[in-house]
Amino acid sequence: MDQTTYKLVIIGDANTGKTSLVNRYTANKFTDHMRSTIGVEFTHKELGDETNLSIWDTAGQERFRSVTGAFYRGADVVMFVYDVTSEDSFLSLESWWREYLTYCDRDCIKILVGNKIDLESVVSSERAKAFAVSHDMVYATASAKNSAGVHEAFSTVVSQLNRLPKVRKEKIKLKNAPKSDRCCY
Repeated sequence: MDQTTYKLVIIGDANTGKTSLVNRYTANKFTDHMRSTIGVEFTHKELGDETNLSIWDTAGQERFRSVTGAFYRGADVVMFVYDVTSEDSFLSLESWWREYLTYCDRDCIKILVGNKIDLESVVSSERAKAFAVSHDMVYATASAKNSAGVHEAFSTVVSQLNRLPKVRKEKIKLKNAPKSDRCCY
């Protein structure tokens, strides 16, 4: 049986918890003191028999920005992550958005995730929702530390994969394929 693999790229400032979100989602693990991602880290999660999510966790430091642009190519999903306790990480989303527009296919799914909701927020959910709406993104909140909202955020993305033009095109192709009266090949 063929597996369909979807590419998810996670972007956002350093220390927003991108790697922690990935670790919580893929292995249900959390570490208080993570080392910074250098360049990009890659992992995957199987979602049933036929779907695989390839997750590209990019470095948030400015010095790696020139390298991470190449990792957008072929992305089906881009997850923008900010730290709800950091006004600066929220304001940086505009810069990440411009980078997305420069390097990524516009037909991908976009989600904005406010991470670290277990802490006191300085960015209101209203501002974050407004940003998401104005940039045609889905909005979610999460805490990699206590797991709140993490699986829901990724599940929201997975549930939207059918909206991708390439998926719709493939479904039409399968639907219109000639039917065989033979049971086995």
